[in-house]
Amino acid sequence: MFDYFYKRSYALYALLAAFVFMGIVALVTLPKNLFPDANPPQVIVITNVPGATAQVAANTVSKPIEQEISRLGLITNVSSINMANFSIVKADFDYKKGLNEAAVDVANALSIAKGKLPTNVSPAIYTAGDFTLPVDIISLSPKAGGISIFDIRKIADSFIKPYLLSNPNIGNVEVFGGYESAINIEIDPFKAKRYGLNFEMITKAIQAINRDIPVGFVKGENSFYTITFYGEKNEIERIKNLKVLPNISIRDIADVKWSYKKRTSGYIGNAKPSIALAIQRAPKGSVLDVSNAARTEMKKLATQYPNINFEIADTQRDLVELANSNMLDALRDAILFTLIVVLFFLGNFRAIFTAAISIPIVFFSTMAIIWLTGGELNIVIYTAIILALGMLTDDAVVVLENVERHLNELNEDLQTAIVNGTKEVIAPIFAGTMATAAVVAPLMFIGGFPEKIFKPLIFTLIIALFISFFVSITFIPQLLKVLYKNGFKKTKVELWFDKIYNKSVGKLVEPYVSVIKFSNGKNKIARRLLLTVGVLVILMLSVGTIMPTIGKDAMPPMDTGIVKAQIAFSANETVDSAEKKIAPFLTWVHQQEWLNRSSVAFGTEAGVLSLGSGNLPSEATITLNCVDRFSRKLTMWEIEDIVRNKLSKLEGVKRNDVYDFGATAVSSVKAPLAVRIKSPFVDGLTDKTHQISEAMATIKGLTSVSTSWDKDVSEIVLDIDENKALSYGITPLQIASQIPVKGQIIGLNANLQSMSTQYVRLYMKGKFSENEQTLRLLPIQTKFGEIPLESLAKISKQLTFAKIERDKMLYSVDVNGYRAKRPITHLTDEANEALAQIKDLDNVIITQEGDIQVIDDSFSRMMKAIALGILLLFLILIAIYKSVRLSFIMILVLPLSLIGAAWGMLLFHKPSCMPSLLGILLLFSIIIKNAVLLIDFYQSHRTSGESPYKSAIESVRVRFRPVLMTAFGTIAGMIPIALENAVGLERLSPLADVAIGGLLIGTLLTLIYVPMYAYISDTKS
Repeated sequence: MFDYFYKRSYALYALLAAFVFMGIVALVTLPKNLFPDANPPQVIVITNVPGATAQVAANTVSKPIEQEISRLGLITNVSSINMANFSIVKADFDYKKGLNEAAVDVANALSIAKGKLPTNVSPAIYTAGDFTLPVDIISLSPKAGGISIFDIRKIADSFIKPYLLSNPNIGNVEVFGGYESAINIEIDPFKAKRYGLNFEMITKAIQAINRDIPVGFVKGENSFYTITFYGEKNEIERIKNLKVLPNISIRDIADVKWSYKKRTSGYIGNAKPSIALAIQRAPKGSVLDVSNAARTEMKKLATQYPNINFEIADTQRDLVELANSNMLDALRDAILFTLIVVLFFLGNFRAIFTAAISIPIVFFSTMAIIWLTGGELNIVIYTAIILALGMLTDDAVVVLENVERHLNELNEDLQTAIVNGTKEVIAPIFAGTMATAAVVAPLMFIGGFPEKIFKPLIFTLIIALFISFFVSITFIPQLLKVLYKNGFKKTKVELWFDKIYNKSVGKLVEPYVSVIKFSNGKNKIARRLLLTVGVLVILMLSVGTIMPTIGKDAMPPMDTGIVKAQIAFSANETVDSAEKKIAPFLTWVHQQEWLNRSSVAFGTEAGVLSLGSGNLPSEATITLNCVDRFSRKLTMWEIEDIVRNKLSKLEGVKRNDVYDFGATAVSSVKAPLAVRIKSPFVDGLTDKTHQISEAMATIKGLTSVSTSWDKDVSEIVLDIDENKALSYGITPLQIASQIPVKGQIIGLNANLQSMSTQYVRLYMKGKFSENEQTLRLLPIQTKFGEIPLESLAKISKQLTFAKIERDKMLYSVDVNGYRAKRPITHLTDEANEALAQIKDLDNVIITQEGDIQVIDDSFSRMMKAIALGILLLFLILIAIYKSVRLSFIMILVLPLSLIGAAWGMLLFHKPSCMPSLLGILLLFSIIIKNAVLLIDFYQSHRTSGESPYKSAIESVRVRFRPVLMTAFGTIAGMIPIALENAVGLERLSPLADVAIGGLLIGTLLTLIYVPMYAYISDTKS
């Protein structure tokens, strides 16, 4: 490769120029997100079950669907949330399963389950993942004296949503906020009875003439498909004139109006009652591209609808923009710090210039490869490039130094020195590159969450390493022709830097040589044993003491500036009353200098996944977008404490969980600490949660504890006396059909071609739908005339379940604990201790379902990756050096770097986590590169006839400077990551903390133990 491109310099320049150009294009055009998409495939089945209680929805809808989905391949979990009128079944799949394939499998399972479902329900299938999270939430509120919020909902559903979906950059749009349009028929029961009509007769009359089917549309990747079926057209006026008897029209017994169904959901954007438009990206889509498209269209819509106030109430855009900008700044700082280290150690401006030229070439070429392979830009990608900086610089400098050696020591001419000097180092540079790649490569194939989150980092790192190798042996020699054409003597400034190095760090080489000499003095066996046992004791004490102290996390908490809160009022509250109760908090929070915007979603709407999915009407999900952490005084966790305290003072608040955005590693995990109680029986299950909640409330580090559901809502129970009903010539079913209190859909109207399909809903007029007492007086038509409902049935109140959850075919309730920063393993251990003290839990199954599940699975996978990486490294070293002994010595010193890694995590206050394990892998890859430098020189001296002992000493003397430069150059590049100089870097900073601590200690120990064991084990004379 060297010879080919050395003779074809213009071909090389053209190739590099092409990649740099593509890299620049990639930097501008690549999709930009915060982190890689890492949530497993999830398919959600939402079924609207009008009039059903939570228990009825669970028994008649969720159970049959769960049974069929549970049989599918690669399914990891099936769960459901059941509430009045809704069943929501969630199917989680293994990462090996494609999202589309999972959706097809669920659809097939659903077709089998339909035979077991009630005839009046139609389950709908939705796919979910990282793309479900809204890119932007646009709140639509009426301007003063203008349009009503009910009219805004109609416009949003019928005009704005289809318009936005016509933009190819927008993946999906969900409309939320209640006020869903419907043609409501409010029947006066007395008027109906006067004409001998009952509700069943009225329903049949309307259904007989109105057979419209709703208009539906599905957004595809490149187009959108509209499915439209029209039956007879019926205007509102025609419905009023519809004859239910020869001389009786609907208008004679009912009010017919175009209104909205009774609200079970609501939305408040920036403290204003609003309708929300949740803008979503397609899978693997760009947050910034989608946001740009949506905001461009929003400006046009604001002009088209001057009576509607368009505002951004929630967004990912600010976070992603700031993070990407911060990472570019961190990259700049890392390059600067690295070049300063090179200048200090080498005192060579040519080396600085060489590194300064090679780094941009490698950076943009790496960007080009990411672009060509369909990747994206995020914090993980930038981190990989920053991590590679020290190693990239090292490759270029190694070539330069060796060429200078040929010029200075061997007195070769420039061309000969460049050719011979480059060829000499191709093998060790390639060996170092292969060794580094071998250590980290297994992480790309371990599966699960670690692979999804770190595969882009490893791929980018490996690409950068091999591009660096290519540039160092092709472009750098061409560059050196120019740099050395006027000579190679150092300037006075360069000599001054040399002097500084020699009088400071350079003096440390002798103490290292002294340690090697100490190991070969009198009683050398005892001395060697002392050095070996001493370092092993320090290793065991450091790891054994520090690791349990710092604990474990899946991913460390991060200050994104987005505060989430889940609050709940009494389950008997309506959306309207809950909105009134939260109003004082919203007024207060918008007066705080740290707040940018707010979003509050109450309840659940069918088909809407991004807002309120699974919430009761009295439950709200609050999102507060704060000023970024570089521009405010308070940390996010301090803001959370303030918000939590303020919410606790709201009237009637029962649940008050305030936590940070991304509080759990994956979205399918409900809370950092989640204790799940499961049983085949729902009765009595929630009673046990009260004891568990009390026990968990004592755990240090938890900010709140809440249960996912309880038996706490009042319901009216209608106990029909079947014998009495039959004596009046009426069945219980006929009685129930005369009580239209659920707003059932009896028809669909699609005649208004400019609007979406309007549901025709049947309600009782006035007082009969208000409370228990008036319901008693409802007249029921029988063969013997009208009698009040209370004569046929006993009407009473009782507590029931507002919500019921199921998991793995059992009823389940979660006791969720939220934290600030305390490690998950510490919380989980204390939770297990607290649970062990509770009696009477024998007849239920208790499991830990929080982040500890992700930790156990991910750590197991990553430990296997580390073991496999070391094994691959060992085999590669044997192949390169043709020596099992030397390869084993290089591997043997790797664990010693864990001393510094453990202290690094302790000093930086970081737990052991997935990024720290990745940091250990990277640490090993750098340590092994330094060991390769030492062994390569040791072998060179042994080949020339030197004794093992002298070869060891000379390897330390000669390689001391380049080994330290590699280590400190890498450390310098990692400083911006360790200092968390970008939003979101808190998640990855343990990687740098481990590497910095490990390199500081590991490099120093490598300089002692690699040469020492090399000469001790060398038995050849």
